[in-house]
Amino acid sequence: MGTVVDPEWTIKATPKNYPTPANLPASFDAREQWPECADVINFVRDQSDCGSCWAHGTTEALNDRKCIATGGAFKTLLSVADTTACCNGSQCMSFGCNGGQVATPWAWFMRKGVVSGGPFG
Repeated sequence: MGTVVDPEWTIKATPKNYPTPANLPASFDAREQWPECADVINFVRDQSDCGSCWAHGTTEALNDRKCIATGGAFKTLLSVADTTACCNGSQCMSFGCNGGQVATPWAWFMRKGVVSGGPFG
């Protein structure tokens, strides 16, 4: 796993309105919930032989959230490679393909942004 867990970034409190199994739907598909973003949500990226799950998870979540927040107007794919390479030790306490934080890229996205990019290769 490429995630480096920092004890300072762990959630220490219990969520107040945590859903119970009775409140959860039997199934959920984000592509059906937000069909205008189905192409972005359903786009599968290739991590290859790189421990960059931390960059993939955060960049793809940002991509999905931007599409959903704009009602499908933003469908440009964001670059996981940019997050992996530039959200580094000095910026995000992360180490590219050698693992990284899942919490720190969010502040980096706000400070620096992330470039567009498609599939590797």
